[in-house]
Amino acid sequence: MARILFAWELGGELGHAMACATLAHSLSLHGHRIGLAMRDLAPLEFLPETKGYDRFQAPRCPAEGYYVPRPASIAEILLGTGYRDSRELAPLVEGWRSILVQYKPDLVVADYAPTALIAARSLGIKRVTFGNGFFTPPPLAPIPPFRYDEPVEPARLNGAEAAVLACVNGALTAIGEPALARLADLFEADEHFLCTFPELDHYQHRPATGYWGPRFRFDRGQDLEWPKSGGKRIFVYVKTNMPRLDALIDVLAARPHRVIAFIPRLDHIRRARLASRTRIVAERPVRLDALMRGCDLAICHGGDLASGVLLAGVPTLSFPNHYEQYLSARRLEQVGAGGWVGPKAPADMIAKAVDNVLANPRFAEAARAFARRYAVFSPAEQRRRITARIDAILSPQ
Repeated sequence: MARILFAWELGGELGHAMACATLAHSLSLHGHRIGLAMRDLAPLEFLPETKGYDRFQAPRCPAEGYYVPRPASIAEILLGTGYRDSRELAPLVEGWRSILVQYKPDLVVADYAPTALIAARSLGIKRVTFGNGFFTPPPLAPIPPFRYDEPVEPARLNGAEAAVLACVNGALTAIGEPALARLADLFEADEHFLCTFPELDHYQHRPATGYWGPRFRFDRGQDLEWPKSGGKRIFVYVKTNMPRLDALIDVLAARPHRVIAFIPRLDHIRRARLASRTRIVAERPVRLDALMRGCDLAICHGGDLASGVLLAGVPTLSFPNHYEQYLSARRLEQVGAGGWVGPKAPADMIAKAVDNVLANPRFAEAARAFARRYAVFSPAEQRRRITARIDAILSPQ
């Protein structure tokens, strides 16, 4: 039996915790002991299988939030998460090292956890990455931009990368570790579980690599049925920090469609505005495998859920909260299976976007075509293969 620590450091959404919990459960069935070092422990309340796992609060940068309005690279993202100054980063590295020294894992599974990768590297611990590829950039110098909608000046890329690399190397020097030659080395791992498809990859020009398919699980959660009435069927999963949530609620409430919505920690006033005979507001995550077979539209932020919905042949309308989700939304737009709405969109634009995706058959046709292309993909088989690969990594050589 090995000890495996799942590390989630950056990003938001229930999807991170749910994906880690799902893979952790598969690994626990193989006899491994599981630890969860999570950016946010609150989502675990929706995941009862995690109650028996060891839990740690992941270190977080007090100054997190420095914002590059239109980031072009992973380096610019890192600048806002403690990677501007080695004096900020060094305590984060030490925080992760403390968890690793205490837990003594044989393997770290990093889900958007760059500082956990640094700490594991410094302690000689095996590590893998597990995510949709946004935080696992191509191993090139400089790391290529993920922006594709406008040119990115090389000087901008090089400047951000040099600043982050200097910060990382300063933190490594503080703990007596050798410097990295290039920023891409930070992401080195024993395996990269790139959980997406080429069409949805944030990096359009990634060198030849292996894709493991998206990570999602639709066979768990509260069982619900669509309300018995006319109108289209819309599933909604968004967060309360969505800038245009009130406008979306008003749009849905003004239409005759059937709605099943899960909005974690929604206040009772908004809940009352949305709920009705034809609109169900769930208090817990919803089981989606059966619901998706009759769904006409999924409204979400993007991410793993959007990939799973696409494989069910359902079009999406995305409300991205941050740049990773924006890129996901644009990929879905490129596939032709969805639209997206920006955080400052007026209410009439939200209404038009909802009506357009529902009324225009091309969105559903594109989603169904994508689903047929990957009809053989199985989330259960993906988990089996990832678990087998991790077992192999952990096996004595």
